[in-house]
Amino acid sequence: MNIIIYIILLIITLISFFTPNLFLMWLFLEISSLLFCIYMNINSLKIYSIMYFLISCLTSILIIYCFLNLFNSNINYILLFSLWMKLGLFPLNSWMNFLMKNINFNSLILMLTILKCIPIFMFLNFINLNYNILIFLILMILPPVMFSFNTSSLTLLMNYSSMYNIPLMLIFSYLNMNLMLTYMIIYMLSTLMILLMLKELNLFYKNSLTMKLNFKNKMSYNLMMFMYSQLPPFTSFMIKWNLIESMMLNNYLSMLTMLIIISSLMMTFNYLNFNSNYFFLTNLKIGHKINYNKKTNTNIMLIMYLSLLMFTMFIIYIFMN
Repeated sequence: MNIIIYIILLIITLISFFTPNLFLMWLFLEISSLLFCIYMNINSLKIYSIMYFLISCLTSILIIYCFLNLFNSNINYILLFSLWMKLGLFPLNSWMNFLMKNINFNSLILMLTILKCIPIFMFLNFINLNYNILIFLILMILPPVMFSFNTSSLTLLMNYSSMYNIPLMLIFSYLNMNLMLTYMIIYMLSTLMILLMLKELNLFYKNSLTMKLNFKNKMSYNLMMFMYSQLPPFTSFMIKWNLIESMMLNNYLSMLTMLIIISSLMMTFNYLNFNSNYFFLTNLKIGHKINYNKKTNTNIMLIMYLSLLMFTMFIIYIFMN
């Protein structure tokens, strides 16, 4: 049953990308939300599925209101508010933080990858990205950076990373849509790989990493964090570099570009901090077990192959430019 839900969610997401109609895209959004609620019920997460359902109902009411008031000058901002709530972006992120700390890794993978796509597509197609919204998006990337300094939870770090990168994607869409979509795909793949790794090793807190990992798992985890940090020689670094360069060419965005660069460096520091064994001060919960003796299986091999693919994309990108 779970596999069927995965496949349907993926198909709905792909179809929504090519849908120019707001009503149809909203319909796909609601179908995906209901499927996710069913998925959580099947996996004994009934309380959290009710919470997610209530949030989805509230955002749906706001979107329906937009349908009924298309000529209202404030519709752009109402739709924007509903999409921010659906994505769990600051300052509407409290419900998302709560879910991140309580649901399992399979649900996390869906929430941080597939379920993020349709609201982003709706933003790209139906929100008029004016200068005021652009400024607000840039200001929205700062709180997640601050929050991530004060967390020892790997799942919360992933959520703060999503809160940081999604506004960044929307800003980049203002400059170059093709590069932004490429950046989004690479970020989603990186998120998928690192969540598979955390699930495989049963890692929830950064002090879990102080326990003895075998060499293969340690190298895989470090590779994932370097990729997630958008450091060279990975493709995400080059794409982000080009997009920031495009911002610097616009004189009226030069100061905002500096803000993005500083926040990116701070976020990279937060990612790499989770690679160090000397900053982990939080004690493990009783009964937590890390699977450090587990042998290589399909998930680890998939992660390594995707890592190699992303490195190859970097090499191709260099030669094409």
